[in-house]
Amino acid sequence: MPNMYQLFLLLTSLAVHLCIGQEICSSVNCVLPSCMCLTTKHPITQDVKQLPQLILLSFVGDLNKYSLDSLRSILNPVHRNPDKCPISSTFIVNDKHTDYCFVQRLFDNNNEIAITAASNKCPLTNCYGESSWHKWDHDQWTNEIKTQRENIVRKAQIHYSHIKGFRVPHLQIDDKRHLHVIRDFSFNYDSSMIFARSRHENRENITLPVWPFTLDYQIGNKDFLCENCGYEKITTFQGLWEFPLHHWHDPNINVKCHTLADTSRCFPNGETVDLLYELMIYNFNLHYNFNRAPLVIELDLVWLYDNDQHLEVIIRFIKHIIKINNDDIYFVSISQALEWMKYPRLLNETKDFWAFQCDRMKYDYDIKCRDGYNDDKNQIENPLSKNSSNTLETIVDYQDEQLFHGGLLFHCIWICLVLVLLIIFYDKYLSK
Repeated sequence: MPNMYQLFLLLTSLAVHLCIGQEICSSVNCVLPSCMCLTTKHPITQDVKQLPQLILLSFVGDLNKYSLDSLRSILNPVHRNPDKCPISSTFIVNDKHTDYCFVQRLFDNNNEIAITAASNKCPLTNCYGESSWHKWDHDQWTNEIKTQRENIVRKAQIHYSHIKGFRVPHLQIDDKRHLHVIRDFSFNYDSSMIFARSRHENRENITLPVWPFTLDYQIGNKDFLCENCGYEKITTFQGLWEFPLHHWHDPNINVKCHTLADTSRCFPNGETVDLLYELMIYNFNLHYNFNRAPLVIELDLVWLYDNDQHLEVIIRFIKHIIKINNDDIYFVSISQALEWMKYPRLLNETKDFWAFQCDRMKYDYDIKCRDGYNDDKNQIENPLSKNSSNTLETIVDYQDEQLFHGGLLFHCIWICLVLVLLIIFYDKYLSK
């Protein structure tokens, strides 16, 4: 028989469920690797200093020859993580002015390719003064996402299985429309929500970032920036991860910037290299010194190559992090961080973590691509097409790249061979 205390807890839980319509996320009903609650607390029982700090560079905007020099400087193989692998990043690609040859080069160099809407137009407001603009409905969201995913597969020759993430264009979240679509298309994560950091329990002037979480349980619109979110209906997305962005906060001013490209709001009197650098260091320290939540940095490609100071700030930040690195800071892609989130590793295990490895990877950003953008004559040729002029050797190399990129097929083959040998050995020597 349950005692009075247990009965009280049961009735309270039932009342909450009936009133709210859904149980509250907790460590009891939400467990890694499939589920994580929205929280500022780290996912291990050990001291937070036993965790690595993950920095997730995510690039958005027009990906073509004009942005290549900036990217080559940032992703220079000289910049390496504690495991000696060059830093990795995530590119969130649209179709407008994109050269898919560069997309494939970035993917070949161990960077992640995610997507945004194909047109890169604004779903909520008329950003570009279009005469025919209208607010996107479900069908348009579906068409934008489906089209861009197919663009990556067809034009950049990257398999569907590698396209795991999505970000809303211009961070204009329209309720949960895009989440329905990316769930139906089996994406692994979204990275569109901007959060204000939560206030530290014991320190009045310190605010904490939230950790990546799954959308298995309802979150309120007060938790993140969303100008058009209605939560009268409870909608959840089982197993879909959210990698949050955070406001860029300067302790000397009251204004918070949504992204680094928005820093003109933070510095109305003019931004300088030193001001931007100090802003990045301050916000990095809010993650690194307190709860080690992954720091997602959105970098607009136009913002980078349009002003030499912006690129200088990013390079300076990366070099500073690498210099102070005590084997506890990693620049990785969002999909790599997602694998770590599912199976958190302590510092002494992170160097050998399979998702961060770079065995046999060749880093070469100097391969020239054709000029031009999306017209068919400038697209990279599919080496498996009937009209291709590639040799058999080229086709085999292409297939090898696709099949062995993640090393999965190699491991499957040698495991099968070992099993066959064990069966033969058992049948010949032990079965009698």
